[in-house]
Amino acid sequence: MIDRMIERLRQRDETVLNDIKDQYGDVCFKTAYSMLKNKEDAEEVVSDTLFAVWNNIPPEAPDNLGGYIYKTARYIALEKYRLNTAKMRNSAAAVSIEELGDCISGGDTETDFDERQLSALLNRFLSSQPEESRRIFICRYFYNMKYSEIAKKYGIGLSRTKMSLKRTKEKLRVFLTKEGY
Repeated sequence: MIDRMIERLRQRDETVLNDIKDQYGDVCFKTAYSMLKNKEDAEEVVSDTLFAVWNNIPPEAPDNLGGYIYKTARYIALEKYRLNTAKMRNSAAAVSIEELGDCISGGDTETDFDERQLSALLNRFLSSQPEESRRIFICRYFYNMKYSEIAKKYGIGLSRTKMSLKRTKEKLRVFLTKEGY
């Protein structure tokens, strides 16, 4: 089905955008809303994501269409967040990203590393972690969820959630140091 969607994009079949929105729109909306806390902005991110997918495929043909769409939506939401908060640097997304910045040399998450290489290292690191730790980490640093939201989602205590994140973050710091970051 995914290959068929990519083929329809290549053929410039506009109806594929409705299918993409049906399949991926909710997760893109939820991600954007978790960062922006604004329904209209999140809806705009979904629309902008569909537009970006339409304009970029072809020539690109991603191996994982869902991942590509999700990453595009997350990028657009982050850019919208930066635009909306150019003078305010104090939201949950900024806080969670800043927390991770401590693990990466000097804490400068935009210039100290090659994004693709770091992404591969993060994937390798997370795949080596216990499932619960991995899920909690992803909720916090990828979905920008609050500690209390994560604890509620998995039916665990707040202190357990915080401790899991603290330990996983420390393991990540050690792992990245060994890898040269």
